[in-house]
Amino acid sequence: MKNRMDVELTEAQQALVSCYETLVATLREHRGRLAPFEERNAIKAVAALWQVMNGLDMDPAPIDDIGA
Repeated sequence: MKNRMDVELTEAQQALVSCYETLVATLREHRGRLAPFEERNAIKAVAALWQVMNGLDMDPAPIDDIGA
């Protein structure tokens, strides 16, 4: 997997990207079935992982739709 600068990501970096993508998808698809504390903490985690994605030059999309 390469970032927007065409640099190949390490396996660890790819795992972080996968974690971010999975958590965003979970919130978009299942948000209504999460307990309030689960939703709140998942949104906080997404916000932190968004910063990781930005640092990896992955050009993360806006996540306003999930409240982050």
